Amino acid sequence: MIFRRTSAIWIAIALAAPFPARAKLRLSPQQVVDLTLQKGRGARSAELAAQRSYLSVETARSVFDLNLTSAFGYEADEAETLTGFSNPKDRTTTFSALLSKKIPSGTTFSLGYDHTRQNSVLSPFTAQARNPNATMNAITFGVRQNLLRNFFGYADRLAVEIAETSVSIALETREEELERVLLDVMGLYWNAYVAQSQLRESMAARDKYEQLVKNVRRKTSFNLSTPGELPRLEAEFELAESRVKASATAYLAASDLLATAMRVDGADDIEFDIPAELPPVPQLSQKPVENLRSVRVARANLENAERGLRSIRASGLPQLDLVASARATGVDPSGDSATAEMVSGTRPTYFIGVEFSSPLDSSLYRGGLADRRVAIEQSRNAFEGALESERDALRNAERAVVSNYAIAKANASAVEKRARVVRELEISYRQGRQPLVELIRAYNELFSAQQEKARAIGDYHVSLNRLAAARDELVTSTR
Repeated sequence: MIFRRTSAIWIAIALAAPFPARAKLRLSPQQVVDLTLQKGRGARSAELAAQRSYLSVETARSVFDLNLTSAFGYEADEAETLTGFSNPKDRTTTFSALLSKKIPSGTTFSLGYDHTRQNSVLSPFTAQARNPNATMNAITFGVRQNLLRNFFGYADRLAVEIAETSVSIALETREEELERVLLDVMGLYWNAYVAQSQLRESMAARDKYEQLVKNVRRKTSFNLSTPGELPRLEAEFELAESRVKASATAYLAASDLLATAMRVDGADDIEFDIPAELPPVPQLSQKPVENLRSVRVARANLENAERGLRSIRASGLPQLDLVASARATGVDPSGDSATAEMVSGTRPTYFIGVEFSSPLDSSLYRGGLADRRVAIEQSRNAFEGALESERDALRNAERAVVSNYAIAKANASAVEKRARVVRELEISYRQGRQPLVELIRAYNELFSAQQEKARAIGDYHVSLNRLAAARDELVTSTR
């Protein structure tokens, strides 16, 4: 059933104050979901938070970046030495460049180039040994292999794996946050629906009392009413009028909150596009708690904590690297000739060796190891707690749906019965067989039952949303 109102003007009348009319807005639950995901600030915040998680992966992979290091320098040297064999004047220009790249196997390759050119005023001791102008070029290829700490790239790959798991956790968390945002907005949607329904019923009650007051005034003019009948009705009419104003204020506030959450232009006049019949309790298959998002996140956090322990243990091992290099040089007064000699490889230098370093007593390692062990216990406790809480939440959500459905049906039946009571008492009152106080009581009970029915319908729909959220079906995977 679609709940309509003739215009937004009657809300202003109900409040006895001028309100600017705004556009009519027709909303179904699916439209609320779509608008919230497309335009809502909460959904945008969840998306941006998830995007920031990719930084951790790029940071972990940065150890595999291709790096370029270069330097240029010029030195003017006219200093004396104790030996007295130094040149009176040396002008030296240097340039160096180094490319290095590490790969996931823990191997670092490097390629370096060094250029040195010197113009000198030679001393008598060196004049016969060399040319005043000399150029030396050298190219070096080097390899460094991690053998113990970061054994063949183990620690580097572990860091990337931890970062990639953190991204998966962030994406799962994003969907959990979107689910929370949608639950909040759907709660606002059904609150607005209930507020509108209660406003409509309050206005209907006011109209009933207004008509009854007119009838009793006409009877009073003919001295046919009983003592106190008219003032009692007038008092009830005043109370009904105040309830209309309060209900209108509550509805306007609820509609504004809903419009703001969806970031759409506010609407005084909303059409709630919902089914005429109350949807039955869904018959759902059993949902394994282990597959729920929050449990998957807790499990991934536990796995990352265990990886962190392995990483800190690897960092505590001694550093043992195999180092090898091949170098070709060329020296000549002419820069071109020096380069040709370097490229020819006639003056090679080869080196192979190992480098070893180890802390003899590391407080940092002991502290990190203890911290990672505590982190594992915290993550395991959180994982087990997530299993228990999600199991309870799923059961409670299923029970709430069944209970709220029964409550909504009972309230609908109560409204029908109280409406029949009112009809019968109206007939008896007009025939003079029923006192006014009984009719007023029946009116109030009917109006109260109608408002309870609206609230029960809203509660049932909210419980359906909460059940879908508990089963991770309110927001499906967006990856």
